[in-house]
Amino acid sequence: MTQTQQTQQTDIIVYGSLNMDFVAYVERLPQTGETISTRTLHLIPGGKAANQAVAASRLGSKVTMVGRVGDDDLGAKMKGFLEVDKVDHQYVSLTAGSETGLSLIPVDRAGQNTIITHLGANALLTKQDVDQSGPALKRANIAIVQMEMEQEVGEYIIASAHQHQVKVILNLAPVVPIRLETLQTVDLLVVNETEASQLVNAGVDSIQTSMDAAEKLFDMGINNVVITLGDKGAVLKTHTSLVHYASPIVQAIDTTAAGDCFVGATAHFWTRDRDLESAIQKAIQVAALSVTRIGAQSSLPTMEEYLAFLSSLESDQL
Repeated sequence: MTQTQQTQQTDIIVYGSLNMDFVAYVERLPQTGETISTRTLHLIPGGKAANQAVAASRLGSKVTMVGRVGDDDLGAKMKGFLEVDKVDHQYVSLTAGSETGLSLIPVDRAGQNTIITHLGANALLTKQDVDQSGPALKRANIAIVQMEMEQEVGEYIIASAHQHQVKVILNLAPVVPIRLETLQTVDLLVVNETEASQLVNAGVDSIQTSMDAAEKLFDMGINNVVITLGDKGAVLKTHTSLVHYASPIVQAIDTTAAGDCFVGATAHFWTRDRDLESAIQKAIQVAALSVTRIGAQSSLPTMEEYLAFLSSLESDQL
């Protein structure tokens, strides 16, 4: 490790999964037992954590990524993609004897998708990996965590960040039975409607039921709660407010990584502006732009693209 790497600025540190996405575009999603074909298949870098890291970096944050890939061609490519997007990947380890994680993603004409993920090397992230990233964690303003890893490691990351007084954004995907005491140490919990429904054991399928679920989660002692609602925007519950933020109306092509884009953008704007409510509003807009493009990381906007999108929205309202 060079001296430059050791002292590199870190605004946001992201822990978790890196996958190569095999994205197939189809007329409709297959039913149980059905075989369908595609004429369009793309290999696109993804993985929830890597998507979130790239999303924040493209908007202008200094981002460090911590994770594992296989010691294979896909792993080398994944690190190369992070390099291009100016994400510090010194703590992304090549893992001998394991494959790089991958995801199989069919996307229909409306932009909706289903995802099957093979964790591969992502499942081998360890507490030692977290400890090794300590210098970057101590410099960071925000740590982002998801749960595409061993639960014990995810909880250790949250505890380590909390110990160093670094804000934690927990994207609880997939939902795992994390201890309530751990959830109460995170600074922002981000879940979608399905995940919120699992957490509160009730249906969450509208703005009102999302607001009810956010209230329940907040009452459990979680500091701030966001429930994302796809094209309906998001609900934010804080100590001072419960607000629904609408999403701009766009023509969705592919919703892959929209949630990851939202998380990365939230972290970027929260770090930059120190205003969570404003960060959520802007992140919804960035995520709306992302669904007008195909793929995971290929859909993530730069700051310049986001500002141009804002200008177009303002022009449409005139």
